[in-house]
Amino acid sequence: MIGIEQYQKIQEYKALGLAQTKTAKALGITYTSVSKYWNMSKEDYAMEAEQEKHHMDNYRQYILEQLKICPQIRDTNIYLKLIEAFPDLQVKRATFYRYMKALREQHGYQHTSKRKISPREVSPPGYEAQADFGQYKLKDMYGRIVRVYFFCMVLSYSRMKFAYFSPDPFTTDTAIKAHNYAFQYFGGRPQTILYDLDRVYVVSENLGNIIFVPAFEEYVKRIGYSVSLCRPRDPQSKGKVEEVIGYAKQSFLEGRMYTGIDSLNSAALAWLDREGNGRVHTVTRKVPREMFIEEQKQLIHVKPYSEVSSTVASFDSNGVVSYKGNRYQIDVGVMDPHQRIRIEDDGEILLFYDTDTNELLAKYPVTEDTGQIFKPEGNNNRNRVSHDLIKQYFAEHEIAQEFIRRMEQEQPKYFNSHCIRLNRMTKFYSMEQMLDGIRYCIETERCNAYELLAYMMYKHGEQIAKKFLPNQQYFNHLTRSKEIRREIDG
Repeated sequence: MIGIEQYQKIQEYKALGLAQTKTAKALGITYTSVSKYWNMSKEDYAMEAEQEKHHMDNYRQYILEQLKICPQIRDTNIYLKLIEAFPDLQVKRATFYRYMKALREQHGYQHTSKRKISPREVSPPGYEAQADFGQYKLKDMYGRIVRVYFFCMVLSYSRMKFAYFSPDPFTTDTAIKAHNYAFQYFGGRPQTILYDLDRVYVVSENLGNIIFVPAFEEYVKRIGYSVSLCRPRDPQSKGKVEEVIGYAKQSFLEGRMYTGIDSLNSAALAWLDREGNGRVHTVTRKVPREMFIEEQKQLIHVKPYSEVSSTVASFDSNGVVSYKGNRYQIDVGVMDPHQRIRIEDDGEILLFYDTDTNELLAKYPVTEDTGQIFKPEGNNNRNRVSHDLIKQYFAEHEIAQEFIRRMEQEQPKYFNSHCIRLNRMTKFYSMEQMLDGIRYCIETERCNAYELLAYMMYKHGEQIAKKFLPNQQYFNHLTRSKEIRREIDG
C-alpha cells in the first residue's frame, strides 16, 4: 500500500489530466500501483489503511519490546527479527516502515539525525548511566607484571561511580555479573545505559542494524532498562565514563602493588567511598555522593539476578509436569494436554511459561526434596498473575475495568480462567480492538472472555484466534462467532 502523500499526488495528477504512465514515472512508483489507486475514493483508501494498521497491531507489543531494549535500532533490523519470530507474517516492507514511523512518533522513539552530546550535558536524575571497560598493568610482590581488567559505570547526573576488577578479560557473563554489582552498589538502575560497540554486548552492527549477544539481550529484558550505543569514532559521547576510566588509572591504580583480585576490589570500594565519590567533581563542582542522595530516589529497584537454567517439558492430561523428581500442577484450562512449556530455574524460583506466547503459567519455590507434588496456592499460580496483569493493562480505561467487575460478578466460579484467557488475548489484539469488543459485551450484557473472543473472531477474522486456542476451544468459539455474525448482520 502506498502512503497518503503519494495517494494524494496521484489524485492531483489525475485531476490535471496526466496519464497513468507519466504519473508513475513522476512519482517513481510502478504503473500497477498507480492503476490500483487511480479510481480509489478517499473512503476506500482510509478503510484499506485501517485494515493494514489492525494487521500490524497484532505485532505491536513485540516491536515495542525491541524499541525499549534499543531505541536507536533500525527498522530493517526489527523487520528481520519479526520475520524470524513470526514466520507466517505477510507484510510488505513499505507497509511495515509506515507503521514503524507512526509507532515511533506515538511512543517517542523517533530516529535522531545527530546525537546531541556535550561534555557539560546535564541528564535528569536517574535517567542515564555510562559503562565501559579498562585495563592496566600492575606489579606483584615478586616484580612480575600482572594485567588486570576493570568495568566502570557512572551515573550521568550525580557522577556517582562504580568499579569492578577481574583477572581475566570480560566476557558477556562476567560483564553481567559486574552490572549486578553496580546496581547493588547504587541501590537500583537508571532508565538507560550508554555503551561502546563492544563484542561483549554486540555481535554485529552495520549502520544501525544491531544484533546483541543473546545472553546480554535477555539480561536487558529481565532488568528492564534501555540500551544506547556510542556512535563509532565518537568517544566524546561517553566522555563521563571515559573520564572515570582515566581517573581510576591515575588516582587508584598508579603505583599500586597487586596482591590478589579480591584485595584489589576491596581497596577499590574504599577508594570510591573516600576519593571517587567523596571529592568535589571538576565539572559539577559538587560531591557525587551528595548529588546521589537526590538521584537515588529516581533509580529503579532491581531484584537480584542469578544464572537461570531453561528446560522445555510437557504436562499430562491432568496438567501435571514432572521436573527434578517432583510434580507440579499447571492450569490447563486454556491449553492442549501435552503442549510444550518452558521451565526456568534460577535456584530459588521455578517459572513455567507457555513456549508459544511466553505467558507465565505458574511459579513455585525451588526445593531440594523429591517425590513431592505441588499445587497452586495463593499467589503461586498464574490466576493471580493474570488478574493483576489485565488490571494493569486496562488501568487507564474505565470501560474495561467495568467489564472485569461484571465478569467477576457473572462468572465467580470461573473468573480466574476468564482472566487467563483475557490476558492471553491482549498479546494478539490491539488495545483499540479489545475496547471495541468490550463495548459490545457490555451493551449485550454478556461480560465474559468467551463472548469477547467470539466477537473478536467475528470482527477481525478467525486466523488470529487459531494461533493460541486449542482445537476444540477454537471450534466452540467459531460456532459462537457465527451466531454473533447472524445477530449483527442478519
